[in-house]
Amino acid sequence: MKLYIVAANDEVIQRWAKFAGIKPSVIVNSREKVVVNKSEQNIGLLHLGSTPPEYVSDVCEQYPNILWIAFSDMPKDQEGLRLLERGFRGYINTYVTSSLFDQLINVVAKNDIWAGPTIVQTLLKRHIGSAQTLGGVADFSKKVEYDLTDREQQVLDRLVGGASNKEIAKILSITERTVKAHVTSILRKTKTTDRVSLIIKLTNQVA
Repeated sequence: MKLYIVAANDEVIQRWAKFAGIKPSVIVNSREKVVVNKSEQNIGLLHLGSTPPEYVSDVCEQYPNILWIAFSDMPKDQEGLRLLERGFRGYINTYVTSSLFDQLINVVAKNDIWAGPTIVQTLLKRHIGSAQTLGGVADFSKKVEYDLTDREQQVLDRLVGGASNKEIAKILSITERTVKAHVTSILRKTKTTDRVSLIIKLTNQVA
């Protein structure tokens, strides 16, 4: 896996390349095309502040085998939400710390989403609304078989409906610790790592 750094800001390029460490990095000027092996899954780091809008708008469609992360000098929730809905897998401050950079890469490499909590909540609500439009939460979640137990299915139904672990525990008359254990099992069986990627995966499969 390679990291493609798309930017026209030398300071940003040097910073990200340093954070990348031993990971092979390819520097691409923000006005150039990315030359990539289509058989590989790679990660793209795109600096919004030095990349033309027209490049940003279609980069996910043009290079679908690259998991793109958008970096903003001044992150805004609406911008982040718009980019995630266009296909970006992450949205974060340009000057992220080294430790957070590593976490970011690891999360996106698993095809999960990285963004601020308010952006994630808004994204969840939109996908939950889509799920309910497709015929109800219970019917929606049962359309995909993952060999879940009856209790896991009950937890999934409530989770897809937007309920928190605490709310699920109250509804099902079980402890919050038990809910967390069921959620962990559900994520493992569906090969996802968080409820955001889980709901998005289920929504996409039904759609």
